[in-house]
Amino acid sequence: NELGLPLMVKPATEGSSIGLSKVKRAEDLAEAYAKAASCSKTVIAEQWITGAEYTAGILDGQTLPLIRLEVPGEFYDYEAKYLRDDTRYHCPCGLNPEDEAAMQSLALQAFAAVGGRGWGRVDLMRDQQGKAWLIEVNTNPGMTDHSLVPMGARAIGLDFPALVLRILETTL
Repeated sequence: NELGLPLMVKPATEGSSIGLSKVKRAEDLAEAYAKAASCSKTVIAEQWITGAEYTAGILDGQTLPLIRLEVPGEFYDYEAKYLRDDTRYHCPCGLNPEDEAAMQSLALQAFAAVGGRGWGRVDLMRDQQGKAWLIEVNTNPGMTDHSLVPMGARAIGLDFPALVLRILETTL
């Protein structure tokens, strides 16, 4: 009742959007909870945000350029990440420099708030009124040559091997 509908139900400790459900009707909440609980003991329910989805790679105390995700479905789910070929990644993200910098600052604050160090990724939404919302902090994001952190690194001229070396340097 407090969050309203629709809402997102997800496992707290899973990755790759596994176990996520968008709940549009109260009677679907139990099934969404069971799906998420099958992946994690802790389940999160959060207000559904309608707007554009962004991600900010974090590398050694700085953010990489934001990437705006454009998905064919309702959200960036497992299928959109790994199976579909019509998911689009925009970098530059299309925001004006001030709005991008504000979202990057929010991402850095969120990363620091959870004790993040070295590298990671913060996912955000920007609602239809232009307000930024934190979605989650990823302290161990994907690291293939087509993952989001390497994509942001390429935008500043860091190829995959150079990114890996920079990440390793942050552990020393």
